[in-house]
Amino acid sequence: MTDNLEVAQILNDMNLEDSGITVLRRTLRIMHSEREWRIKHIPRNQNLVADRLAKLSLSWKSSLQVMDEAPRDILDLLQ
Repeated sequence: MTDNLEVAQILNDMNLEDSGITVLRRTLRIMHSEREWRIKHIPRNQNLVADRLAKLSLSWKSSLQVMDEAPRDILDLLQ
């Protein structure tokens, strides 16, 4: 899932072999090797909680974080 509509459209276009953007060509190769995939555009304003959690995770020392309650930033977004 991506909040970038242009990237979602490009990845859904099967003619990326001609793309000058290396990361897009590599992504297409991975998608072809997986055989089953779906690209979906999620507008950023509808994905704020996931976006904020992803940003918070950059400061975590462990890849697994267990919380007894939601961070204040998240609670503010949900209201």
